[in-house]
Amino acid sequence: MTDTTMNEYEHLLADQVHEAVQRSETGRERSLQSADFRVGVSDLGFCSERTRRMLAKMEPDEEDWTKAFIGTALGAFLEQAVVTTIWPDAIIQPEVMLTLHGDQHTYRLLGHPDVIRPSGTVIDFKTAGGLEAVRRTGPSQQQQFQRHGYAKAAHTAGLFDPHVDLADVVVANIWYDRTGQEPMPHVQAELYSEEVVEQATWWVDETVYNFTQNVESRKEPPREMCEKVCGFYATCRALDTDVEGLLSDDTVLASVDMYREGSELEKQGKQLKDEAKRHLDGITGSTGEYTVRWVHVNGSHVEFDRDPYERLDVRRIK
Repeated sequence: MTDTTMNEYEHLLADQVHEAVQRSETGRERSLQSADFRVGVSDLGFCSERTRRMLAKMEPDEEDWTKAFIGTALGAFLEQAVVTTIWPDAIIQPEVMLTLHGDQHTYRLLGHPDVIRPSGTVIDFKTAGGLEAVRRTGPSQQQQFQRHGYAKAAHTAGLFDPHVDLADVVVANIWYDRTGQEPMPHVQAELYSEEVVEQATWWVDETVYNFTQNVESRKEPPREMCEKVCGFYATCRALDTDVEGLLSDDTVLASVDMYREGSELEKQGKQLKDEAKRHLDGITGSTGEYTVRWVHVNGSHVEFDRDPYERLDVRRIK
């Protein structure tokens, strides 16, 4: 067996490239904004407690930025692809300012939407490790606040054609599977909603109130997500005792359903294959679309003895 363990030089290269990724991502404007404890449009709706801690200038632990780097890199290529091939008038990563009027405060949040089409469309690219959960849940609260907020800010900045009314602007998220297993993206689009922006304003109001009262805010993401992406995890949720509590996050619930359905389909698939194998015992040939043959697989020893057997091979004719 080939030894795949990295040697000292290979470890050095890995460490250097990883360090380059971390420095590149933390040096970007949005990361610097977080480092300066400034709240932006992209922070809306993610986690009230994280935002409260940012307002309080609390220092998070060191975070790993690899996933953010991959998302940034893929997003940058997508933006260039659409503007150079299909939408030459598109505006890429403009700086916009979203103004929200709360009960007692006016908030101004900086943002950079991925793509603005002057004809009346806001597009924000997202990446995911598979698209089935996204199909089932749609955009998160954060993604909803973000895209509708971008639309309002872009309209205020005059980035749409003069005849475009804000109520007619379409906001969209386009998700790409970063594993490459699904080549087609998933898109969810809808008309701009002032109600969504009002909900975002209430969200900020509540967070700011908790900040002024020095009390904890809601911890909205699932605990597992916090552990992976938030530098405040160790002091915020690591000692929570609700591990066996009721799961409520949409993505988590969809993933549970997906796993359950997959297990059931796996069971049904095995039953179908077992029945088919009984009917195809000793059969070889072609249906015109599929070839049918039996392949003898020799026995072997891989930590345990495996007896030889006949494997049915049915595959589409190329």
